[in-house]
Amino acid sequence: MIKIIEKPIGRLSKTRRKLDSRQVVSAQGKRVKAGLANPESASFSEDLLESFARSVARARRENKLMAGHGNGDDDKG
Repeated sequence: MIKIIEKPIGRLSKTRRKLDSRQVVSAQGKRVKAGLANPESASFSEDLLESFARSVARARRENKLMAGHGNGDDDKG
């Protein structure tokens, strides 16, 4: 017997996985959290994509603050 499920096709999971992280000192002398992606793990591509998405979101927040638009929130209004 075959079970048919109708639902929209999209991302498989919207939950964020927790990357391994480590606290490091930046070039400015501040302590920051760095995400680590293990190249030998089975989920390396997902980890790398998540790390990139976080970096882009952080850069967008910083650019909004520098341009004086809003308070740095990622709302689309």
